[in-house]
Amino acid sequence: MSAAIQKCLSCGNLFFPARLFCPECGRENFSTELVEHADVAETTRLADGTLLATLRIPGGPSVVGRVTGGPASSGDRLPLANNLSTTRGVYAYLPDPSQTSGQQP
Repeated sequence: MSAAIQKCLSCGNLFFPARLFCPECGRENFSTELVEHADVAETTRLADGTLLATLRIPGGPSVVGRVTGGPASSGDRLPLANNLSTTRGVYAYLPDPSQTSGQQP
């Protein structure tokens, strides 16, 4: 299980969501990096029961993802996925950057 995020080929920084140019070095050369897990910094439960988490990707950005399949709390390490329908267990969902309107991989 893994989630795709963007990696700048010039400076190596990781980004999610995708960028048109790297805010660190200004270049426009990117690849897709598969990230297997992230650490939960904090969680928020919405009124409809959806659990969101601020996730720290090792060596990369902090992102907000949806926790699916069970509970999670600060300090937990969760697997990441870009697809809701093919994954089981507790994991954090990040939308597939290639399917996100207005974003370029």
